[in-house]
Amino acid sequence: MTRTRIFIREVNNMRLPLKMQSRTRSIRNYPTGYNEIVDMSNNLQHVRPTEDIPGPKALPLIGNLFRFLPYIGEYYNVNVLTFMRMLHNKYGNIVKFDGLKKQPSIFLFCPELCKNMYQLQGKIPMRIAMEPLHNYRKSRKDIYKGQYGLTTSQGESWKDFRSKVGPHMMRPNIVKTHATQIHDITSEFVDKMSTLRDPKTLELPDDFMNELYKWSVETMCLIALNYRMGCLKSNLAVDSEPQIMINCVKEMFNLTYRIENVPSLLKISHTRNYQKLFRALDQINVISAKYIEYAKNNISKSRDNTNRDYSILEKLLCIDKQVALVMALDILMSTDTTSNAAGALLYYIANNKEKQDKLREEVMSVLPDKTTPITHDLLEKIPYVRGCIKECMRLFPIANGILRNMPKDVSLGGYLIPKGANVMACHAVLSMDPKYFARPMEYIPERWIRDSPEFLLYRSTHTHAYMPFGYGVRACIGQRFAEMELEMLLLKVIRNFRIEWHYGPLEHESQIVNTVKSPLRFKLIDL
Repeated sequence: MTRTRIFIREVNNMRLPLKMQSRTRSIRNYPTGYNEIVDMSNNLQHVRPTEDIPGPKALPLIGNLFRFLPYIGEYYNVNVLTFMRMLHNKYGNIVKFDGLKKQPSIFLFCPELCKNMYQLQGKIPMRIAMEPLHNYRKSRKDIYKGQYGLTTSQGESWKDFRSKVGPHMMRPNIVKTHATQIHDITSEFVDKMSTLRDPKTLELPDDFMNELYKWSVETMCLIALNYRMGCLKSNLAVDSEPQIMINCVKEMFNLTYRIENVPSLLKISHTRNYQKLFRALDQINVISAKYIEYAKNNISKSRDNTNRDYSILEKLLCIDKQVALVMALDILMSTDTTSNAAGALLYYIANNKEKQDKLREEVMSVLPDKTTPITHDLLEKIPYVRGCIKECMRLFPIANGILRNMPKDVSLGGYLIPKGANVMACHAVLSMDPKYFARPMEYIPERWIRDSPEFLLYRSTHTHAYMPFGYGVRACIGQRFAEMELEMLLLKVIRNFRIEWHYGPLEHESQIVNTVKSPLRFKLIDL
């Protein structure tokens, strides 16, 4: 039997005649029986080799680089989400793409396979991503001192960091203590929205997305540091520290994406992007360090006032000073995601009048007056608001997928996935698949509300098809804060205005995160 297996393996490894090789590649290019879902036994004895996973075949030396070149490349100038959809449509539920990183990249387009991946990720999940950011932090030893934060740390270092910050970022009883801060900033922002409108058309300006960035930065600065940065001041200068911070965070995401994911034949281009990234991160650190120092001085002056709001920085300083500083930096750099989610949310509400009217009924029931304060207890009584946010995150997920690096050789979909392989659960594709969501292109908040008659018709048919904040211990640590920010913004906007949209479909750019590109010229009509 052993000799037979060796003989079969040798035959499989033989160089086939060119015509037969071509036929073999064409067969692998399309979904086959092995591309169907199989039970995960994680028994590696009978799995097919990694090389058999369907996907674009790499050429010697250049790999798949030619597929991204102008004129000849099928993936040239294609955004991340479109790239994933193309792979899924052509190759099926599990796809291998060589050449993006040192280890093979495996894309999963089936919720059951995603579930299996999460079961195999290990107790301390590995996610080797945003390596340029990690390289920057390693180079700035005087700032980070070996603590690289939740985004790029791995192994025991990540586990230790997470164990220290998790209780102050994830526990509901801790998060709710910041409700008043979020409410105050959001109320001020909604008041500012009235003044931003064109007096004739009642439309917001083309750069309203930038105003959402300011709202998010101001909110998270108050939560993290208990200090106001001043982002909501009228006529904020383009060279002001808050605006520079916003611009640098956007540049950081863009450059990191280009360095990691956009193939280039020119090494000099790669080097220049790295230099630009380091300059942007240096500016972020300089500005952040200034406000962190302000916050620490305020903490020293307020030691005797036990009734004050405690910032995340102050809580963490009592545990580990270096962890506190790095976490404060991470929070201030995370505002890009919430602001883009807010822009998309307002678009879907403005573009769906029937849903907006239904939403307003709930809002008016909990906020009978415009000045009614929004408390944490009130946020427990708004199921339709939450359904609206979840449906927005399905149609406009901030991240296109969830990456894991396998801790050992595993079996997925009947194939061998080697240790260290980059495995991506492509939830942005799954959340728009009619197999898992009926009428996937429509905005239907009721699909998330158990008490609604539409729940059974339109709900997700698989628990792992929708994962907007990640999964397990490596899920987004700021999820509860982001949800509270979006809930309060939606409550305040709908209580104060009827919001309309008179333009085409929302345009967005898909990279590390999905970002709004359409000018958000919402029409706001006072109630």
